[in-house]
This record gives sequence, C-alpha cells and structure tokens, in this order.
Amino acid sequence: MQYPYTCPTTHVISPHPPSRFHHHHHHHHVKSTSSLSMVAKSGGRLILSTEQFEQEVLLSESDENQLPVLVLFSAPWCGPCRLTNPVVKEVMKQYQTKIEVVEISTDDLPEVAADAGVLSIPTILIYYGGEVRDTIVGCVAKNVLARSVDKVLEDLGMLDEE
Repeated sequence: MQYPYTCPTTHVISPHPPSRFHHHHHHHHVKSTSSLSMVAKSGGRLILSTEQFEQEVLLSESDENQLPVLVLFSAPWCGPCRLTNPVVKEVMKQYQTKIEVVEISTDDLPEVAADAGVLSIPTILIYYGGEVRDTIVGCVAKNVLARSVDKVLEDLGMLDEE
C-alpha cells in the first residue's frame, strides 16, 4: 500500500564523504559578500560557515524581535532532501513573517551537523533562543512540518489565534 506522504528513507551521513567532494573547494577562493545571502533550493538562506551558523541561528537571542529559525540539513546527493525542498519552501511562504529559514549542506559543514546531533538527512531543526525546539527527521508532508512550526510558535506564544 502506498502512503502518499512517506518517502525514501533518510540517508545516514557518512563521517568520511567520498573524496570527490573535496574537489569543489578550489572554487571557493573568492569570498564575495554576495555569497552570504545565497538562497538554497529550499528557499532558505544557505549557511556557509560555522560562524554564520552561530550568528544567525544560535546567537540570535540578543535580537529583541527574534524569530524561530528553521534549519534544514541537506546535501546535494541526498534524494529525499530534494523532496523536502518544496515542502520547506511552502512552509516558509506560509510563515514568512513568523520564522526564518536557513539551509545547511552537511557536505560543507559536517561539524555543524555533528554538533547539532544530526545523524541522517534530511533533518529539520527548529531553533529559538539558541536551543532546538523541535526536530523533524526525514522528509515529511507540508501539513506535518506546518504542525511542528505551529507548535513551536504556540509554545512561544507567537501564534496568532486566527
């Protein structure tokens, strides 16, 4: 029986990605400021360094009007991640004034994924005040992700009762 909302299993992130990934890094010599606002396929901002992750996700509690941050851990070679992109994009549209959305490639920042306890991808973590408020592993339907976002917003008293 086919369930419309399940998808291929998550991929376990191997601690030693195949060496072919290392060749990409030669292109990164140019550190242009524009790369800081690169948009990922999920529609979220692509995080390219540990510093950027700490600033934009973990340290944002100093910000008065802070929004929860949805972080998608993904990778170019991960099939289920491609199915998650449109879901994240839809949820981002739906909550555009209420959450921030960023994406991290585990190929680029394996240490950030490891610190966050992410073992397989796609994994979505919802952060607020530097802490993980919810974890969604695997690719999920939009209503499932939206419910998680709702719950976090509700717990934080940020959900508009419509």
